[in-house]
Amino acid sequence: MAKSDPTNTWLSGDAQGETYVATADVIIVERRRTTKLLLDLFRYHFGDRQQGRHILDLGCGDGAITEQMRHCQPDNVYHLLDGSAAMLDKARQRLPGETIHFIQQTFEAYLDRAPEDAKYDGIFSSNAIHHLDFFDKGRMYAKVYRELKIGGLFVNIDVVRPTSERSEQWQFQMWVDWIDETLCRNGMGNEVGTYVQLPAQYERKPENKPSGLFDQLELLHKMGFRDVDCFYKYGIFAVFGGVK
Repeated sequence: MAKSDPTNTWLSGDAQGETYVATADVIIVERRRTTKLLLDLFRYHFGDRQQGRHILDLGCGDGAITEQMRHCQPDNVYHLLDGSAAMLDKARQRLPGETIHFIQQTFEAYLDRAPEDAKYDGIFSSNAIHHLDFFDKGRMYAKVYRELKIGGLFVNIDVVRPTSERSEQWQFQMWVDWIDETLCRNGMGNEVGTYVQLPAQYERKPENKPSGLFDQLELLHKMGFRDVDCFYKYGIFAVFGGVK
């Protein structure tokens, strides 16, 4: 039986998950925009074929993104996978219904499980796959490819590693600037500067294992994906994927 990554503190208790849920719209750059982009990509790709699709949310957290997707595409079947029981409990509360299925499983266990070939029409992930090292990202993209049906869509919203230390410094500062702008825009100007240490904290955590964007696009190509592209990037935050 696969064990969870011991460096991943996300699964060690409720506190980190609670903090993430409470602050996600502030600390994740352009979260609402990238979620809308994800929904648009699925809408463009499937066109009029929006009903009866099986969609997998890898690392679903509290189910917030699947909730928005179901609002736009209510006649699909949604599968939500996460290693955290606390996050899945939140997702269950958010997403009742017979067309919603929950899978409590770490990414490590998911990768070790035999693939179910051509099971899903679409697979997406948001701010989760960066917890895998580059080797396991390759395993993840290979499994996603196998579990997608022909013509299936994969989209990943995630943090990526800059190409140089200097570029990383710029992009970390862009992150802090964006957070402060968001706080001001939301009437929380008194909290400006609160997150100035967030990039350093993110970098220190061993569970964060971001890989370069171009390296991951090349991985997708190697796995057999077509139409591989980066659809959006703001500093270290990117939206990318491809079609089987």
